[in-house]
Amino acid sequence: MPNYRNCLRLFFLATLLILPAACGGDAQPENVYIADAADDGQTVTMAVGDALQVMLAENPTTGYVWAIVTNDDAVLRLSDEPAYEAESDALGAGGTRTFLFNAVGAGTSVLRLVNARQQATAVEPAATFEITVQVSD
Repeated sequence: MPNYRNCLRLFFLATLLILPAACGGDAQPENVYIADAADDGQTVTMAVGDALQVMLAENPTTGYVWAIVTNDDAVLRLSDEPAYEAESDALGAGGTRTFLFNAVGAGTSVLRLVNARQQATAVEPAATFEITVQVSD
């Protein structure tokens, strides 16, 4: 039986590489770095023009969703609205939230995301994710 995480990564990577060309989009990133919860606390070194794809488990039916709380947009820019892919059609099923960032300038960005209820600011997040991204020219 294939590993679900690897299949999902391959699907998103293929989508990332095929759609812009098919839709007449911008140039393809030189390298695409894929991060997930296992990469929390890590440092990634990239070059301008590379992309970072962050994939995190989420279940929006609980009210908890991933949101960006810190990032240096001069270094790492969110390329589009985060995408959500449910694991199944079952009511209340969880899935994966995917953020795609482009390295747009040299420098360091500490990308921090929280999984929290958006209206409940006094409540601690259910989870956090942080990755340091160092971008060179």
